Amino acid sequence: MTHVGSDTVTSANTLMSRARASRPAPMNYLDRIKDYPILSEAEELALIDRWYQKGDRKAYDALIASHLRLVPKIAQRYMGYGIPVSDLIGEGNVGLLQSADRFEPAKGFRFSTYARWWIRAAMLNFILQTWSMIKLGNGAGKKRLFFNLRRAKQALRTDGDRHLDDSEIAKLAKHFQVSRDDIIAMDQRMSAKDVSLHQTIPGSSGFTFGDMVADSAPTPEEHAIENDERHWHREQLRKAMANLDRREKDILKCRYLADEPATLAKLARIHGLTAERVRQIEAKAIDKLRHYLAPVRPAFAH
Repeated sequence: MTHVGSDTVTSANTLMSRARASRPAPMNYLDRIKDYPILSEAEELALIDRWYQKGDRKAYDALIASHLRLVPKIAQRYMGYGIPVSDLIGEGNVGLLQSADRFEPAKGFRFSTYARWWIRAAMLNFILQTWSMIKLGNGAGKKRLFFNLRRAKQALRTDGDRHLDDSEIAKLAKHFQVSRDDIIAMDQRMSAKDVSLHQTIPGSSGFTFGDMVADSAPTPEEHAIENDERHWHREQLRKAMANLDRREKDILKCRYLADEPATLAKLARIHGLTAERVRQIEAKAIDKLRHYLAPVRPAFAH
């Protein structure tokens, strides 16, 4: 069996950390992972037994290191989405680690067969999350549509026209088993390009697209008016409440101004009344407030 020493294991871990956290020089990375040996089936089974049965951490590291070269091979399939290959490799390495955590030797599969699925899934999810600033959806149907629509569209549009007609939309919707709206939305999204708000507008004197977007936040004047109005309402309510007797005030405060409004039954017990009587007092107190508040308008409302 090929021996994988501690220095090799440490180096493998360092490489994987760099792939996840930064963008290593692809060729340097690819050259270095070739130093890790390709395992025979017997060697792989021995490492699996040492790790999954005996908890040998060195065996786990050696198993991971020997499969690092799988990740760039799979990453090459997804280089057409404008995402740096180093990012794809980093995400694929995360998938490789996940596969090692979830692998079940008793099922009889080669580790590489199982790891491929997790590596690919990690890359596909990363592409879906980062390809566009507008999320495309994580459902199985949306994923299938995203990764296959371009190829299917090219097969239909041999004349190079990027716009789909109604019959082609219908064919694609039937093929992917999605709605026509899903086809149209995905096609439009994939045909468009994201524009950063910080991007300079062509022909302008340094203006960005963000400069042209209206600010929906309240102005300082609107904030001042809102604060004045809030203060005015509190003051008017205080004056109106002064016209209620003590029991009416208590019932309204407990029913409408408390963090946890009291029930009619609870107030009935407190005041020694029936719930219906408390409801009548509450209604009468509200009518009084309406009487005192209705004619009044703030000066800034005129």
